[in-house]
Amino acid sequence: MTKVKIDSKYSAVFFDLDDTLYDLMSPFTKALQNKLPHVYYALGDDIDEFFLATRHYIDGLWKEYLQGLKTLQEIRIQRYQMAGRDFDLTITKEEGISLQTQYEREQSQITLPSETEALLRKLNNKKTLIGIITNGTVNGQEDKIQTLELTRYFPKDKMFISDEIGLAKPQPEIFNYVYDHCQLQDYACYYIGDSWHLDIEGALQTNWYPIWFNHRNRAPKRKTEGYYEITSFNQLDIL
Repeated sequence: MTKVKIDSKYSAVFFDLDDTLYDLMSPFTKALQNKLPHVYYALGDDIDEFFLATRHYIDGLWKEYLQGLKTLQEIRIQRYQMAGRDFDLTITKEEGISLQTQYEREQSQITLPSETEALLRKLNNKKTLIGIITNGTVNGQEDKIQTLELTRYFPKDKMFISDEIGLAKPQPEIFNYVYDHCQLQDYACYYIGDSWHLDIEGALQTNWYPIWFNHRNRAPKRKTEGYYEITSFNQLDIL
């Protein structure tokens, strides 16, 4: 198992939130089974791929949301419909709304995996500077932060939400903003996230060292250098 060595004293370690600090697929699967059982059973063993497709499409639609071309609700529903077409399934607007509503209910029950808690405790014990950079609405992301009790580990002034600061991943400007705002010039800055497009591509264009948390074993979108890849937080060696 390849280890990524991080010097706790001279490093700043920032994380993505969704599907990095917690498992985003678990509440999604529960919502799908509850509200669209016909889709759930039709997918069978392809539920993982369907979920990844919804993530792929929301990443692409996010730009239209930022430009004010579509509402957040519209792109959330459209990701389900677009992913459904990939599997020859039709998801109506009403079904998409129902699924999204239940998904948000399920997200109110999310918890931190033990592996994540162990890493955050280790970083805190070593007094490492840590933070969060996440895309999303202020209310939605703050609800997750509260549910996961992340303020036990992260300083409130080191948690950055895209809608709050007017920048979003994969824009390199959001990484530059955090770098300057937190005065990270004297640190080796690591950013850990699960999305190749949003997290890795964005951070690669900046002073940050991207760590791709590829726990769903996806293929990179392109061949490049300058990033680390892990499938488990156990591969982070905090020195």
